[in-house]
Amino acid sequence: MVRCPLFLFLPDCNQPVRSLARRILSSPKKLWPDSPIPVALVITELDVGGAEKALVSLALGLNKSRWAPRVFALGPEGPLAEPLRSAGLRVDCLDVRPRRPVRALRALSMALRSYRPALIQSFLFHANIAARLAAPFAGRPVVLSGIRVAEHQQRGHLRLDRLTLNLCDGAVCVSEGVRRFSSLEGGWPDDRLVVIPNGIDVTLIDRASPTPRAALGIPSEAFMTLFVGRLNIQKGINILLDAVESIVPQCPAFHLALAGDGPERQYLTDRLATTPALAACVHPLGARRDVPSLLKTADLFVLPSLWEGMPNALLEAMAARLAAVATRVEGTEDLIIPGETGWLIPRADSKALGNALLEATTDKDRLRRMGNAARSRVESGYTPERVVEAYERLWGGLLGLG
Repeated sequence: MVRCPLFLFLPDCNQPVRSLARRILSSPKKLWPDSPIPVALVITELDVGGAEKALVSLALGLNKSRWAPRVFALGPEGPLAEPLRSAGLRVDCLDVRPRRPVRALRALSMALRSYRPALIQSFLFHANIAARLAAPFAGRPVVLSGIRVAEHQQRGHLRLDRLTLNLCDGAVCVSEGVRRFSSLEGGWPDDRLVVIPNGIDVTLIDRASPTPRAALGIPSEAFMTLFVGRLNIQKGINILLDAVESIVPQCPAFHLALAGDGPERQYLTDRLATTPALAACVHPLGARRDVPSLLKTADLFVLPSLWEGMPNALLEAMAARLAAVATRVEGTEDLIIPGETGWLIPRADSKALGNALLEATTDKDRLRRMGNAARSRVESGYTPERVVEAYERLWGGLLGLG
């Protein structure tokens, strides 16, 4: 019987691993080589999502005179493979189903062995585990994981992550909240975690034209609040609907548009079918490819998540000069300054959410000031250039390059 390669490596997981800072300081410094350094960027899949878009932005933004990135996706061909290939980057989609972890590990091991990267940077849970286990087949690369969300739901993921974390050198967390969660709940030593947040290209927002409200079934004079995200339990859709139902009698001009799809779509459909007050002011838009245009149309952004990482949807809303009402969870607490760029409320509190939404409708001048402050916050700290610079500095330090 062939056993999963996980068992081949787990005995070494108790070996001590130096902190990232100590490794950077103690690595003998050397000059940059004449040829670009091979780097493997490993991700679960290349569908359109926050982590996937972050990888694409990083891969495209790297200094190609210093780095030679190659992207490995465990899943099948995804839509984000095309922009990478159009830019001349090699993309390997291994086309392995999530339920076949041994096959995924074997395919990734063979691919990395032929590439021999100096460093592996992975993104998302399945890719993190596969990269750690496959890395020995690629020689002795530096191995960094990417923790993109505080995993409050899949506790089994935390256990497997804890079992294998010493097979890598450290992890990049996407927000301070994720770093804190990974330390307290995930068992990671603090000194092996660093925070590099997402960045957003504001030009993609600036080039967009507002979507006509008539096309969305929303009156032109309405107060339009927009939600963008996957319709799942994490996003708190039920809490949002409770909050909207409570405020509609006091603010009949309030309208909510929901851009996204997912397992909670049927709940949303059933709720609207049985609640006339919601059916009149809630507009399910389904999955959309014109989110920047929708943001340009809205008056306010809302994100009632129960947990997060560093929500790109919120960054995009801020780039579009929208104030936001969001729950105080990972990532949102890093981005929103209460009273200056929006409202932070307790998670799973429909009354607090309704009160904040209602307050937001009362003063559009205040919303404009908040929106402008939100845009300034993105421009000063959350750009793709800053993200790339942070990764390059981290990688170079770990490789001893000065």
